[in-house]
Amino acid sequence: MYAYFLSLKLVQRQYAYQMTETLMPHKVTELQWGLLRYLVEIGPATFSEIAAFWQVEKPTITPVAQKLLEQSFIEVQLGQDKRQKTMVITELGIAKYKEIKVDVDMWLTHLTEGITEQELAQGLAVFEQLQHNLKK
Repeated sequence: MYAYFLSLKLVQRQYAYQMTETLMPHKVTELQWGLLRYLVEIGPATFSEIAAFWQVEKPTITPVAQKLLEQSFIEVQLGQDKRQKTMVITELGIAKYKEIKVDVDMWLTHLTEGITEQELAQGLAVFEQLQHNLKK
């Protein structure tokens, strides 16, 4: 059992390092990429919704969103309640997402080389169960 979790930790470190290397030419961090992906693939979201999805505190989202705002990749729209701010992807953000996705998809294809779709699905099921168990 310990070997499994050691392996998981080592894979996570290498994954983070290589993802950073893949994103570096695009001048975005993994968190910024994650926020771009969320807004394109799922849709507009509030800071609270992103924080809940990522399982982090809301203030963690602010600097990530701020950097994307500065680059005009997202906009923040105020709701009826002025405290509720919704992040929305811009046309420039969609273009950046598409540009980055090409490199990330190529890297992920290389990373999962030799692993079948069934094995990936089984691995995902294990991670989902681990997440569930951690929340107990």
